[in-house]
Amino acid sequence: MSKTRIRKEFPLIAVIMAMLGTALFAIDHNASGRIKFARDEAQLIGNWTGDSICLVKNSPCRDEKVIYHITKGSDLNHVIVSADKIVDGKPVNMGALDYTYDRKNGSLLNETEGRIWKFIVKGNTIEGTLTLPDKTVYRRVTLKKEE
Repeated sequence: MSKTRIRKEFPLIAVIMAMLGTALFAIDHNASGRIKFARDEAQLIGNWTGDSICLVKNSPCRDEKVIYHITKGSDLNHVIVSADKIVDGKPVNMGALDYTYDRKNGSLLNETEGRIWKFIVKGNTIEGTLTLPDKTVYRRVTLKKEE
């Protein structure tokens, strides 16, 4: 191959190499995103125990020991949280809600009839609150994942 021909084809080769590099980065980035989510999902799914503390005194609210059961939701961005309170040493189910799971900042969010449950997942702990429609923070929940 002559030097002249190499010089003429070099820009084309450089463009092709740049495109291949970008494509490989995008594929690798997407794959690592899926792996990261799978790790997050595996870490999130399971049983979490802890306390649900009332923040509004002189209300019908009572402090509770709780168990939250987190399972897969309808798609990759949702989970189902079924909550039990412990009464006389036994779990009593309080219901289940669908939560949006934001993998980027580790948050779980459910808004039903103006009530907002928001949790932040940090490793093997979850911290969150229940906020009422009038913006009163009613409960603070702290949970730890069962091993």
